[in-house]
Amino acid sequence: MRFTLEWLKEHLDFDSSLKNLCEQLTSIGLEVESVSDPRENYKDFVVSRIVSVNQHPNADRLKVCEVFDGNEKLKIVCGANNAKEDLITVLAPIGSIIKAGTKDEFIISKSKIRGVMSSGMLCSEEELGLSKISEGIIELEKKIKVGKKFSEIFDNEDISLDIAITPNRVDCAGIRGIARDLSASGLGRLKDKKIPSFKPNFKTPIKLLNNLKNSSCPEFALRLIKNVKNIPSPNKLIKRFHNTGIKVISSLVDVTNFFTIDYCRPLHVFDFDKIEGNISIRYSNQDEKFVGLDDEEYTLSNGMIVICDEKKIISLAGVMGGKSTACDENTKNILLESAYFLPDSIASTGRKLKISSDARYRFERGIDPNSTIDGIELATEMILENSGGTIGSIIFDGKYKNKERLITIDKSFFKKILGIKIEEKFIEEKLLKIGCSISKKKDGFNVVPPSWRHDLKIKEDLVEEVGRLYGFEKIPKNPINFSDSQIKEVTSDTQKIKRQLKRLLVSRGMMEIISWTFIDEKWEDLLNDSPNKIKIKNPISTDLSCLRSNLLGNLLSALEKNYNKNIQNLSIFEIGPVFFGNKPGQQLEHICGLRSGKLFEKNWIEKERDFDTFDVKADLLNILRFLNFNIDSFKISSESKPYYHPGKSGAVSLKQTKIGFFGELHPLVLKEFDIKSSACAFELDFSKVMEIYKKKSSSKKELKFSPYQISKRDFSFIVNKKVFSNDILSVIKNINSSIIQNIKVFDLYEQGEFTNSIEKVISIEITIQSGNKTLTDKEIDDISNKIIGIVEVKCNAKLRS
Repeated sequence: MRFTLEWLKEHLDFDSSLKNLCEQLTSIGLEVESVSDPRENYKDFVVSRIVSVNQHPNADRLKVCEVFDGNEKLKIVCGANNAKEDLITVLAPIGSIIKAGTKDEFIISKSKIRGVMSSGMLCSEEELGLSKISEGIIELEKKIKVGKKFSEIFDNEDISLDIAITPNRVDCAGIRGIARDLSASGLGRLKDKKIPSFKPNFKTPIKLLNNLKNSSCPEFALRLIKNVKNIPSPNKLIKRFHNTGIKVISSLVDVTNFFTIDYCRPLHVFDFDKIEGNISIRYSNQDEKFVGLDDEEYTLSNGMIVICDEKKIISLAGVMGGKSTACDENTKNILLESAYFLPDSIASTGRKLKISSDARYRFERGIDPNSTIDGIELATEMILENSGGTIGSIIFDGKYKNKERLITIDKSFFKKILGIKIEEKFIEEKLLKIGCSISKKKDGFNVVPPSWRHDLKIKEDLVEEVGRLYGFEKIPKNPINFSDSQIKEVTSDTQKIKRQLKRLLVSRGMMEIISWTFIDEKWEDLLNDSPNKIKIKNPISTDLSCLRSNLLGNLLSALEKNYNKNIQNLSIFEIGPVFFGNKPGQQLEHICGLRSGKLFEKNWIEKERDFDTFDVKADLLNILRFLNFNIDSFKISSESKPYYHPGKSGAVSLKQTKIGFFGELHPLVLKEFDIKSSACAFELDFSKVMEIYKKKSSSKKELKFSPYQISKRDFSFIVNKKVFSNDILSVIKNINSSIIQNIKVFDLYEQGEFTNSIEKVISIEITIQSGNKTLTDKEIDDISNKIIGIVEVKCNAKLRS
């Protein structure tokens, strides 16, 4: 936000140095990024008059000028074409420094140029940084006194400041708002702003239909002004615009640009004679065309606010005017527009069409909704002054109902937040000066923020305002008291466990990735076994259009990208949220791991093999072991999800609740991701596991060790190949859990003299131990025979002799 010192003084009466002004602006949160003060840059230069001009004796393109600097006549060699007698110009005397308009500064010294001694330099605007390009030396008005310091001819309109505005302070995107803040901080007095009220000369002969007055365009006003002259703006305004970087266009358009910066009130002028019929405000239709003032054609989408006559779109509301009704040098009659548009609508349109404008910047952050009529009256006054004309009545459709935001705050709350006591009188004075309405209550205030301060919503906002205007730098520093009572655990048990699990998986040769919680809709259709998918209304990208229901899709995408880079051996995992609904709480934490390629890189020690189902099963079981779960309490079944390979995958359940899946991924799924090798994955519902873990931890039994002797027995059963080893283990576990301490499969034998084509041999080691006594041989034999009998019956097995 750039403005001149004189522009600020039109709103604020103050007598302060430029340095103090900059310090105060930064103190109240309006950080000064740069200051342009020509008085400082040009204090060594002198206004001089060329007395005579002669040709240089040794150079055709150079001249020897006799120059009077107010004290003496000097001989200056000059190459400018416009050097002539009696020209008032600028002299850089010996010892002055040229730096404003050059890459490297240099000091002017007395020097001989082609045999002629020169005692200074006559300067161009480019050399002094007054313009980017200039032809010849500076030509000043003859009324300027010779011998005067060049810096003294500049006024406050030549001094400009550039400040940074935070997104919540759109009120300071206008000079009036900056002046109000400075006045509230104690620097100067805010001048009264008189809003004129004009009696119309005629009734504006146009009908207005605001179809959006109950939605995106609560207020819209128009006024016809006839017989204007669209001449160049006054020199004062042109100079102001030049020094603040605003493009000078024409008298009429300059007025609207002036109040956009001056009053934070965007306006627009239409050439009335180019409008066909009446005016309406509506939403655009898909693929409608619009040509803006920048000569670009834009293709609109549904829901953009447009202003139309009966034949065409004449303006993209709050963003850019249309070329078809633009004012030019022949404009005689204008339609002046002032409106209030809701921020979300303008922001959406600007982003979609990639249009940046001063109007959009202000509307999308929320201007003062009560300034609609004020803006049209102020602009009318300036147009009459600069361009003349006769005015019509104001047509107004819609009235914004601003909800009153009442904030109740106790006086003690200021001290609680700021750490110092602020006087009640000071609080009341500062809040009143920024525009708040205040009524006192017992031990506090009821505060209603002004219509131009959308950022004041809660009591903490009011404390920030008072602290800002008091000066945060004035608040004394206090050391932090690190007493034991203040030291609190900030990491939850779940977070600690999650961090430890990450280390566990990394120790198993896996790399962690963190991916988007969004996923491509086609991957969600492929991997989501539920018919419901959660689509995003306004996705940041077409390939991130759904909330993910599992982590596997993003891991497969990462695998595909690595394969494309010829990285073929990959083990990755992610711990993150998945979603099963769009309401609060419909979110779970999952762990998912993916392995593909070779277990070992090429080497002479280990035998090369691909990752398989048992590798990811081991990953899953190691996580459960780490959480101190007894693996025997979990059931492992062949049931799985559709995207796993049938027969090469399984599920882990606890008390009929599935908590995880593992196995080789289905070849058709890998084909969709363009992955040409096999891949294995595991998934674990971390949220469910933690629920079980917390219950288990709260009811944890005392760990006891038996002092009595351990006996181990090996059994080999011949079973059908369709029987899983887990089925046999489950049967044995239920025989006598107090004596059977551990069961382990140690061998699998499928082909040979003991089996046929449909049979296999499973060898099991069973650990038998009592906690009460040493078991006798008979008792051990009895339990062994019982194991054999039950397995033979329930698993249709026979003991291999």
